[in-house]
Amino acid sequence: MAKVFVSFLGTGPYSKAKYCWTKRSDIIVDVRFAQTAILKFLEEQKTAEEPVERLILFCTEKSRKQLPVLEEEMRLHLRTVPDPFPPGVLVPEEMTAPNQWKWFEQLLRYIDQGDTLIIDFTHGFRSVPIVFSSAIGFLRRAKDIKLAHALYAWWDKEEPDKEHPIVDMRDFYVINDWAEAVARLADDADARKLGELAKNTEVESLQPLANEHLIDAFAEMTDCIRNVDVNNIGKKVEAALERVEQARTKTSGSARVMLDLVWNKFSTLSVPTSGRYDQAYFRSQLEIIRVLLEHRLFMQAFTAMRELVGSIGMIGLSGKYSKQMSCADGRKYRSRFAEVFVNLMQYAQDNWRFSDQAATDKEILMPWFNTLQDVGVEPQLRRIVKPLVDTRNGFDHAWTAKAEAQQDVEQQGKEDLTTLDTIITQLVEQRLIS
Repeated sequence: MAKVFVSFLGTGPYSKAKYCWTKRSDIIVDVRFAQTAILKFLEEQKTAEEPVERLILFCTEKSRKQLPVLEEEMRLHLRTVPDPFPPGVLVPEEMTAPNQWKWFEQLLRYIDQGDTLIIDFTHGFRSVPIVFSSAIGFLRRAKDIKLAHALYAWWDKEEPDKEHPIVDMRDFYVINDWAEAVARLADDADARKLGELAKNTEVESLQPLANEHLIDAFAEMTDCIRNVDVNNIGKKVEAALERVEQARTKTSGSARVMLDLVWNKFSTLSVPTSGRYDQAYFRSQLEIIRVLLEHRLFMQAFTAMRELVGSIGMIGLSGKYSKQMSCADGRKYRSRFAEVFVNLMQYAQDNWRFSDQAATDKEILMPWFNTLQDVGVEPQLRRIVKPLVDTRNGFDHAWTAKAEAQQDVEQQGKEDLTTLDTIITQLVEQRLIS
């Protein structure tokens, strides 16, 4: 875990310049090479840091000739210079994509796990900042590197005698973290990383996201989906999106883009429901399953589909058994009747084995079962329910009863969702769902 200075040695004339880095030191460094100036400031800076332990100097066959001149200048101005002086990392000059990958691979080869990097973007090809910037994002994740400085020594050829500032762009590289947070949101419907970054952001344009209630909303929406809280997702997402919308009206730029992404990702789940097994409820359940499948949360998706089948069974209850799903009796009756209904669809009628309370509940469900047979829904459910439950059980037991995990889970999930969507549409058309 060393402190490493990475730079590119170009072919330019390297005229003398007066470099300043006011945030680090009061001195002016009058040298030819920006590399020398940067290392001198790091030696002289107001806030002490560990000294640079390793120099990585990229160069081409042409610019390699500058190495002895650079070494001489560094030995003249710096207290500590590597001995022997690094020979330079030779890179190809042709601007082809394979060669750019070679630069990237060469940089990776010289960086060790946990190193702290100081990267100088001043000289070399115009593509150097692209390669180095991409490498920073990769190395932070792959090798847990710390970025101490990302530096550019500004030289104004129109006014060569004035002081030329060294600029540190390190703070901008938090954009890599925000990019990762956006990727998690887009790919996994996970807004938690966005909330974590917002909580600690020092970026002025993103400060509107650093709102405690907004951060809680990000986490709440994500947890609803991952915990398959199907009866509460619509309500919780709706409340959370109210907070998002309030923030959206007061922001612009990158913060607005982030909030728009959150809104677009979760708004389809904000479906008001009555607390009964009605059309709005089933449409919201289908949308939840679609989101889970889209983001490859297959175990949760199959759980939600199994529960949707149980909900179809609940439609047929009447009288004292027809209750709001959120009340105590509604939850009690669901635990009894939904499970029995799934079993009715899971097994052939000749193989039904119910006893005690389940046998009584089966008889209460039979008129609804017969109705579903009459309208052609029962055969469709029977075709998918046993494989669906088997897959859900496979997840539940970590596939230990199988030689390996099921390979067609995604395809099965999409086909089952299509079938369930068709069934709900059919029940609505038959006026069996209000």
